[in-house]
Amino acid sequence: MSYKFSKEELRELLVDYNEISLRDYDLPKKIEIWDETLRDGEQSPTVYLTLEEKIHLAKLMDEIGVKLIAVGFPAVSDSEKRIVKTIVNENFNSSTILGIARPRKDDIDACIDTDLKEIVIFMPISAIFRKTLQQKEEQQLEQIRTAMLYAKDNGLKVNWVSEDGTRCDFEHLKNVFSIAIEYGAERIVLGDTVGVLTPQSTSYLIKRIREEIVNPLKTKTPIGIHTHNDFGLAVANTITGVIEGCQYPHTCINGYGERAGNAALDEVATILERLGIKTGIDLTRMPELSHVCEKYFGKPLSQYKPIVGDNAFSHESGLHIAAILAHPLTYEPINPHMVGRRRKFYYGKFSGTKSITYAIHDKIKVLDLDIPEEIIRKIVTEVKMKHETTSKEELRKSFNIVKRELEKMSEGVSDKDFFEIVNRYAQPYIPEDHPVKLKNNK
Repeated sequence: MSYKFSKEELRELLVDYNEISLRDYDLPKKIEIWDETLRDGEQSPTVYLTLEEKIHLAKLMDEIGVKLIAVGFPAVSDSEKRIVKTIVNENFNSSTILGIARPRKDDIDACIDTDLKEIVIFMPISAIFRKTLQQKEEQQLEQIRTAMLYAKDNGLKVNWVSEDGTRCDFEHLKNVFSIAIEYGAERIVLGDTVGVLTPQSTSYLIKRIREEIVNPLKTKTPIGIHTHNDFGLAVANTITGVIEGCQYPHTCINGYGERAGNAALDEVATILERLGIKTGIDLTRMPELSHVCEKYFGKPLSQYKPIVGDNAFSHESGLHIAAILAHPLTYEPINPHMVGRRRKFYYGKFSGTKSITYAIHDKIKVLDLDIPEEIIRKIVTEVKMKHETTSKEELRKSFNIVKRELEKMSEGVSDKDFFEIVNRYAQPYIPEDHPVKLKNNK
């Protein structure tokens, strides 16, 4: 359909403060996405992925353009090791498969056993974790040094992640990253493990890492950023990190992950592309990837989820629809086709004459009807009444059913099941006169 405004007119009518504010930044031409869905994402409470599901998601990410895919933690269990090994030995067109390890020989050996070519070594480095782990700064540095040497001596490429780096004293953070760079890290990653950063503090930290660690060492070691969404800032902080020089943003499909989740792949990639930074991601396949992952995780997305949520490109207000019919950019920041979506118009309480007229022509245009204006007004009134008279009681019933079903899906192992398992194994260690033993003997 033809719109009211031409491309030339739109350039005059729309001010882009993103472009204006970023003119003095040396933005990267391109970055590469490092996805953590199959590792950090699977740590979402009650989520468990089968081998087939992990392979399918990894293959989809490979096809869509994700460059680095973390698939698991081999040292966790023999089954996890088998899963990682199976994925590693699948054929991938362009993605590099990663496994993670603590700076321990056993963890690295578990990665070696899976045929991984590249791994991620991580450690929590903030003072609170150092105290919890009973480690001194120098002990951590020596541990990192030894682990990096061992992994590289065994033919592995190694990436370094400073877990909880965003709450670490800068001097230790500097020493940790410097050791990782000195001993050959492919990439260094700042971990905002509990999501405490804001865009301002992200900017501050990445600048300092670049100017006081990376640049003085005259290294080209790229920086990555791993953010959590505890305060709803994971995507904003990730984008800020890229603007300040991070070349490897970490993401999870749909923003899944521990607690409030991680930076959402679809949002990060779409925002960066909109800023003119190439991600290599085929955005048109975001809905497909999102829906497959949603099904496998069993975690329904909010209708208000940006980019892939049901309502992301949906409109009901008559004023909005009338404006969109003049040109979509009035109420849509991007063309929905860019991310594999289509806009939807809903009809109800807030519908207006123009939206109903458009619906008549769009939905029953084959009839080629010329309906008088006063009849259209009657149709508008009837549509509004239909919406307003919908039973709120019925809507609440449906809502409560959905909430109950979601709670069931998120239960995990119930307290009853947990105590039955503990009781079964603990019986030999319970004294005969213990209340639990007496109760079971009755």
